[in-house]
Amino acid sequence: MSGNADTVRLVQESLGRGDIMAPMAHLSKDVRWAVNTADREAAPWFGKYRGRQGVVAFFEAMSVVTMNMFETRAVIGDGDLVVVLLHMAFTSPKQREVEMDEVQVWQFHEGKVQSVELYPDTLAVAQAFA
Repeated sequence: MSGNADTVRLVQESLGRGDIMAPMAHLSKDVRWAVNTADREAAPWFGKYRGRQGVVAFFEAMSVVTMNMFETRAVIGDGDLVVVLLHMAFTSPKQREVEMDEVQVWQFHEGKVQSVELYPDTLAVAQAFA
């Protein structure tokens, strides 16, 4: 088990508890946090964010949903690259339920998170906001 994979597990546990500030110490100052989607307008948090304040803005944008489940299924690490498989469920402001899997690709540099690429079920999310 790599140290970076352990860091990601700790971050995921914090996020699962709704604590978005605890992970900030693990992020580089210029961290890149991006949701990979063709339609950036489909959900409030579909975008690219830069820096720790950008990550906070991402989670603030996500706060429009009620999170019903946030489960880390696997964390796979190989040096500076860590892949996370998540399963989550939430209720949109329109009271539409979404249950989906998400893949996250975390890139580290010198022990800090340099980038996180999120690959959610963008169609399911977009339909919840349509």
